[in-house]
Amino acid sequence: MSGEIPSWIRGGLRFPRAVLDDIEAHAVEEYPSECCGFVAGPADDPPLASQGAREVNEADKYHRLDPERFPRTSKMYFKINELRAARSFEAGEASGQPIKVIYHSHCDAGAYFSAEDAATFASEGQLMWPCAFLVVSVVEGEIRDRKLWVHRPGTDTFDESSFEVVDP
Repeated sequence: MSGEIPSWIRGGLRFPRAVLDDIEAHAVEEYPSECCGFVAGPADDPPLASQGAREVNEADKYHRLDPERFPRTSKMYFKINELRAARSFEAGEASGQPIKVIYHSHCDAGAYFSAEDAATFASEGQLMWPCAFLVVSVVEGEIRDRKLWVHRPGTDTFDESSFEVVDP
């Protein structure tokens, strides 16, 4: 980032219906594993999150390689490749389409921001990635809920934020 704090990390985002539909389809397709991905949008329209990108949940790969250090599988956890994520954030900023949201699903659970999520995305009061977070709940293969979460500055806490679904 250029040193300036992007406004979208405070929430209040707008998602086109097609983008949210694709995120929810991704969540259902990956069930009973968690899905994950990014949503970018134009830098000159900070609340608009208009371009989804699916990512691979690497939790099972890490679990197979080191089950003691990574005890959870994709059914209860998601892991995005950190190098690919860093490159995606850099490319988005350079192209004027910054990543504004990291999304993931919860399987047979609510759309809450878990302690594991919070520990992954904030440390010592600092937000690790300059974005908001969308959690989609999939219960028995069906979408039940979705919530947007934002970091509370100076803490390792995340609060629910409003968002709007817009039709083109």
